[in-house]
Amino acid sequence: MKSGPDETILATDEFELLDALGVLPPKCEIATYVAARSPAHGLLTLWKEWLRLAPKHLRSRAARTCSGLTVAVADGAELTFMIPGRDRNICERWLGHRVYWWPRGVIDGARVGIVGSRLQRDPESKKSILQALRLSMTTINYKSEQVVASAGTSLCEYVGQCGPALGIPLLRVFAPSEHVSPKSWLDQIVQPSDPSREYQLLLSPEISRSKYFVPPKVAAAATSFNHLPLRDRALALVSSRLFVLTLRQGGNWWRLLTLGITDRLWNAGSVRAVVGPRLCAEDVVAELQNHGVVPWYLSSTDKHTLPADRDTNAGRSVEDSSAALSTSDRAMAEVVLINELLRSEPAADWLIHWTRSPSAEWAGESRNDYLKDALLGDASHHRTAFATLQRIVVERLIRATSCNTRTPVDVVCLSETPLVNLVAQRIFRKHRGRWDFEHYGIGVRCKSIRALGGRPVIYGDDKVWQSLPQGEQPWFQPRQSRATKTSIDWTIENEWRLTSKLSLDRLSADDVFVFCATEREAAELRSICEWRVVSVQTLDARSKRSDNIVK
Repeated sequence: MKSGPDETILATDEFELLDALGVLPPKCEIATYVAARSPAHGLLTLWKEWLRLAPKHLRSRAARTCSGLTVAVADGAELTFMIPGRDRNICERWLGHRVYWWPRGVIDGARVGIVGSRLQRDPESKKSILQALRLSMTTINYKSEQVVASAGTSLCEYVGQCGPALGIPLLRVFAPSEHVSPKSWLDQIVQPSDPSREYQLLLSPEISRSKYFVPPKVAAAATSFNHLPLRDRALALVSSRLFVLTLRQGGNWWRLLTLGITDRLWNAGSVRAVVGPRLCAEDVVAELQNHGVVPWYLSSTDKHTLPADRDTNAGRSVEDSSAALSTSDRAMAEVVLINELLRSEPAADWLIHWTRSPSAEWAGESRNDYLKDALLGDASHHRTAFATLQRIVVERLIRATSCNTRTPVDVVCLSETPLVNLVAQRIFRKHRGRWDFEHYGIGVRCKSIRALGGRPVIYGDDKVWQSLPQGEQPWFQPRQSRATKTSIDWTIENEWRLTSKLSLDRLSADDVFVFCATEREAAELRSICEWRVVSVQTLDARSKRSDNIVK
């Protein structure tokens, strides 16, 4: 990391900064601070002295602060007034007047930031970015470098999971919100350090300019940064190398790169922009090449294969089941099923549970498992609606969840509306960024769900919700809701709920069927389950043929 000409600060100036910030005890002597061997020790010494002198009603807080600082300093915590390796004036221009707390001390070596724009909700759109992240990580020298993750940025969770998994030291940066007071920040830094023992950097609130003199030139230059997120500015300033995974011209990181290049934050060639579909556009990167930004083209396909031992049911096939149908018997049974599904009556013979691509975790999956699979997983990370259906088929289980209900009770949702009607009613919900119904799911006979305790939901308004006993609330569903300017009538779904997971093993094979979008997918599903499989493609074609015959 580049070193600047102004890397020293007098102890008397440090004292004035801490006083202006408001983290010193009510009464303290500058000589006591100056005599300490480090800023962290100086802060601890001042609070110890205050604890000895404090009146009774202030002693409790003083004792908590002393105790926390004593443990932190013993663990190696350091307090600095600039980012090590950066010029003090640069730090003040980029981040304002602040102090910096390092709970485990400042680790030696270069720091590598991996940055990008906001990730889309669709898991499939993240694939290129996660591939670029994995490959970027492989270039980091775990013996001499550490990777930086800034809390609140789009890639923070993924970087924080991937780095330690690959044995790369992690520095997690925490920028305070606008409403954090110096008192709250002081209380934060004296808390026990994170049990994960990762390296951390906590930025203090900005020091009031009314309490601390700011040179006019520095104050004027700092205003050009104010509209850019502090967490991104901190990540850029802390990093001596950068991997840019996504870049939008005119966006925050475009501006930060331009400003950073002007301030010579990074050596030539130390900023790599990953070029590719859904990554950095080649023409956008080309404009920055003359300033030392290096375009990086991914050559690895980064393909993964499904390990044989990933799931105890992964090797399950039709032949493994004594209940499996022969090819001819299954084909005939599926023809009968299609005819049954196309009949308008009886409509309530089947209840439909459809699957969709998850925005993050699958039902029953922990956040850590999701992140590990997203970053280091294999082909099973294709988090599509079809992949969700395959997971249900392999596990023979529909997991319950409370993500779309008002109560914390986990439920399995099904629809009494005939499958052919659901296909016709399919609507894209802009407020959720997804279709309300995908062409994938499971059909279960209504009588089986009823026998397990399932029943229709109670449609109503807030008045109905408030009148329901607590035991009835898991079955409540608003009759209507408003998304943007459109009112949605949920009664068209004719929803049922089951307040437990649905183990398909408990049901007769004749009481379950699987549906998917295409015949190609149907053939794939037939190889891993004994249930009848119907494609919407075939169902739709048969429906149109029947309509033509009637006409």
